[in-house]
Amino acid sequence: MKKKILSRKEITWYVIAGILAFVGLVFVVFGIVGDHLPVLSSDNWVLISENAWLKNWSGMGYRYWGLILLAAGTAIAVTSLAFFARNGDRDSERAARRAQRLALESEDVKEAVEVPAEK
Repeated sequence: MKKKILSRKEITWYVIAGILAFVGLVFVVFGIVGDHLPVLSSDNWVLISENAWLKNWSGMGYRYWGLILLAAGTAIAVTSLAFFARNGDRDSERAARRAQRLALESEDVKEAVEVPAEK
């Protein structure tokens, strides 16, 4: 099987999707840890940071933003995988058709050479 070289666009989209999914997973973990951390509410740094910068402008906490980012990363990864796989299949089918066409042309050339000349 021929090894496929990934293009820069493909790698870029996979990296973006991976980063979004990773940040989303970290946010989900922060949300769960913040709710179950065995300290006083005033000492819980996760809930304090959540109230300071997430709930002020969005009304959602770490868990919801984590789920949104995780879903966005997954959607980007699946979409780019489907897109680039379709392009790869198209290229391999094109190469197979070209090889068949060249094989037929070479057979025609051999038949043309084998025909004896009339006297």
